[in-house]
Amino acid sequence: MTSKSGGLMNSLPIESIHWRERLKQRIGLEAGILRALIRWGMAESASDVCRGLEEHFGSTLESQIEKTVTRPVRHSAADRVFVRDLLREAYLRTREIPRRSVTQERLHDGLLTGFDELSHQILLCYEGFLSESSALDEKAA
Repeated sequence: MTSKSGGLMNSLPIESIHWRERLKQRIGLEAGILRALIRWGMAESASDVCRGLEEHFGSTLESQIEKTVTRPVRHSAADRVFVRDLLREAYLRTREIPRRSVTQERLHDGLLTGFDELSHQILLCYEGFLSESSALDEKAA
């Protein structure tokens, strides 16, 4: 470590513009997922769903972010099945909670269709996040 006038110092991550931009993108990703869950009436289980998504996609996100090659991100069939199962389990745990009739109908239809629409919305949030991250990498390079 050298002095400020002499060269490099150990800096905190928050001092990096690149790190701050990634944090903003990550907050945007989580906000998008939370908005979708709340719109669907799953606010009670949103933290559990987000935690499950983080555990499942966390390592994938980090490896995609670190890549310098930009290519469209497509989720596998296994990812889609994971998200649908996670949403189904979260809803079933909270199904006794009273909800508005419109929300209840949407959740019931989601249960019958395997939450395809909501899982698609969530996967789009991840694809958008990874696209923004790769664009940020190109800009930084």
